[in-house]
Amino acid sequence: MLNFPIPYPEELIYSTVARAGIREGIVSPKELLDDVYGNRNVIATLDLPNQLQRISTWLPSGYTVETIAYRHTLFPLYAPFIPEERRKRCLAWMAGESRGAVHLSMGVTASLVKVPGHVRYCSGCLKKQKHTFGEYFWRREWQIAGVDCCEKHGELINTAIARPLADQHRYHDASPDTCPLFPQRPARSESRMILAQVRQLLGQQPATSPSYQQWSIYYHWLAIQRGFIRGQAHINHSEIAKAVTSLWSAEFLRRYGLGIDRNSDYCWLRAMFRKHRKSFSYLQHIIVHHALLPEGWSIVDVIGSVRKLPALSSPVSTVGIPTGTNQCLTQDQQHWMKMLAEQPPKKARSVAPALYARLYRYDRLWLKQANQTQPRVNVNKRKPRVDWRRRDLQYESKLREIVTFLWADQRGPRRSQTYLLKQLGKLSTLEKQIDRLPRTKQLLERYTESVPDYQMRRLRNAWWQLKQEFDHPPRWRLIRVAGLSETRLTKEARDYLNDLEENDDNSNNQGSRGQQSS
Repeated sequence: MLNFPIPYPEELIYSTVARAGIREGIVSPKELLDDVYGNRNVIATLDLPNQLQRISTWLPSGYTVETIAYRHTLFPLYAPFIPEERRKRCLAWMAGESRGAVHLSMGVTASLVKVPGHVRYCSGCLKKQKHTFGEYFWRREWQIAGVDCCEKHGELINTAIARPLADQHRYHDASPDTCPLFPQRPARSESRMILAQVRQLLGQQPATSPSYQQWSIYYHWLAIQRGFIRGQAHINHSEIAKAVTSLWSAEFLRRYGLGIDRNSDYCWLRAMFRKHRKSFSYLQHIIVHHALLPEGWSIVDVIGSVRKLPALSSPVSTVGIPTGTNQCLTQDQQHWMKMLAEQPPKKARSVAPALYARLYRYDRLWLKQANQTQPRVNVNKRKPRVDWRRRDLQYESKLREIVTFLWADQRGPRRSQTYLLKQLGKLSTLEKQIDRLPRTKQLLERYTESVPDYQMRRLRNAWWQLKQEFDHPPRWRLIRVAGLSETRLTKEARDYLNDLEENDDNSNNQGSRGQQSS
């Protein structure tokens, strides 16, 4: 696509694609998708779009997929709080097709913090954009939950465009019609605090994400440092809740689905100070740290500190202790380490049950990591539960029978890969494990029917059907009987149809000449 616009600083790539449509004078959403992606089925996604690899081909060489994701989407808002393997997988999905997997994997879909109900803008910033750039565009921070204001101009204003977007294929541009320049109410102090930290997250460079284990260690250490401990290491959740609710109003917390029930054992705030088994929203992290840390703290510094914490395989002497703190072991810990030097954890537990109980109760994370550093011996390798080679042969044999039966009849739906797998049964399992079934996969690739092949089969069936009524079937009737249209025909199917008509004309002409000569 020629003349594709360069994204402005802090502009959503969604907005850049919308501006591309304006520049080219494209009115049809599908036509814009065709020009930009070469695919009419792409979903216009505001926050975490896919097909970034395709977009990068229209931009200068410095705009890699990772660059676009970190500078022109909301990806850096979630990336530090998910495991590294998942971060890389989400980047790969955003480069190609994700089909909603990015939002699921990054915790956006199931998060307590929901996205704003409408696309939003700042009147004051739009005036400045018009003066500086000559046009409007959507800034990233306007579409983030918790950021309800611009610190210079006041509260953000809702457009009439609801989220999630009703028209999934349309890119809405920021225009005077979409964004009337209404006066803005003064910004709230709570939103200002969130905005300052969100901007730091959006300005991050690509980096490795901390693990759940590192976040668990960090929050345990944070509770100890701020004095929210009962006994030796038991976290005082009620005092933490009191500290958070003293800074953040109940109305603010409820607005974002983060109300705190001090009597509930399943409150999100308690979960953050326990073992992390899932990712938490950027807003939850910011709210907690604003309440527990002194002024001048930085979310980026916090993430950097967590990144430096020992991973699961780190030496036990520093487990659970962030850099710059006391690294001395307690007397119980030293005693346990001496026992582990002579015997495995299970035997040490039976020898000193009281010592194990104290460590388990007051320093569980340290105990778990100390035990896991001990090498395991005489562990028999488990045999795989499934014989994939045998299963592959069974599926291949069954698939051959299905293919033979299906192709005996030229009618019927398209023989896509999904359709063929459905005939085998257990579609979801087969799709996930298809790489373990090489023979079945090869057979699928051989007999899967493409869209052009399917259209040609329908045209061929329609041709033979109409030949019973017409010597030369009309083109329009042939397309109608086949259930197609001129606009939906693929290039291959259109060529095939032209060949059918041309061959029919030639045969009719030869027949006419034969009759004349006789």
